[in-house]
Amino acid sequence: MKKIFAVIAGIGALIAAFSALLYKLYLRTGKNMFGYYPGKEDLDWAENSGYKDMYIQSGDGYWLHAAAIDNNSDNWVMLVHGYGAEWKSMSLYARKFIEEGYSVFIPDQRGYGLSGDKETTMGHLERLDMVDWLNFLVKERNVKNIFMLGVSMGAATVMLTCAEKLPEQVRCAVEDCGYTSAREEFEYNMMHTLHLPPYPVLWITDLVTRIMKGWSFLRDANCEKAVENAGVPMCFIHGSGDTFVPYYMHRKLFDACKRSDKEMLVIDGAEHTRAVVDAPDAYWEKVFSFIEKYKK
Repeated sequence: MKKIFAVIAGIGALIAAFSALLYKLYLRTGKNMFGYYPGKEDLDWAENSGYKDMYIQSGDGYWLHAAAIDNNSDNWVMLVHGYGAEWKSMSLYARKFIEEGYSVFIPDQRGYGLSGDKETTMGHLERLDMVDWLNFLVKERNVKNIFMLGVSMGAATVMLTCAEKLPEQVRCAVEDCGYTSAREEFEYNMMHTLHLPPYPVLWITDLVTRIMKGWSFLRDANCEKAVENAGVPMCFIHGSGDTFVPYYMHRKLFDACKRSDKEMLVIDGAEHTRAVVDAPDAYWEKVFSFIEKYKK
């Protein structure tokens, strides 16, 4: 009997240790870039873009940073970066919007770049940060229209933000390769990348996030639920070759969105975050044709 208890205790300790490791590896920030990383030309452009640093304090007390590039336009686009990144990772997108005459606003999501905190909540608390930034932008800049575009985890943040009460100047949003929920994303990658059963590890990870940050890993950051209540028109973009945020999530998100003005674009064979570089003409034609419809 003692041996049985010892084995059970050992298994429990191993599961707990793996859950703690999962939390440290995937929810603590400060990681390297994942997915498309801009080249030197785009990064040099960002450094010389004349951007201004902006700061606000989050509802839970962290200082948040964003870069604003005022292009003498009252049409602004908010670009939201993905996991393991920071604002300069969106320089390819920013450069294109500037060339098309838009002003650009790029927050560092909490825990990344110059923004405070040390953990990501996969879009859950970040959505509130984005609402604060949108209100800041309306107050501090001459803003007639605001459009949002997010990539990967940034797309998740954008989708979650769209279910919140937004300033009337926010016209529409584009999500590029976002996941249905933090829960489903980690379930999928544990099975298909780590080749491990998701549970009971994710149950313990959920307990850790509740204790450490006050959010539920298994219930919060649910983009599929958020897009059901999207307050603005939405465009869903995904690569059919995406195996990190699998393509089937794209269809689930599109179908979950109840808006009649939703649109989609699928880039055949594109891997995660690669749609913009694999098919730039189709990508930008869809993005600009979509957002131009909602300019006031």
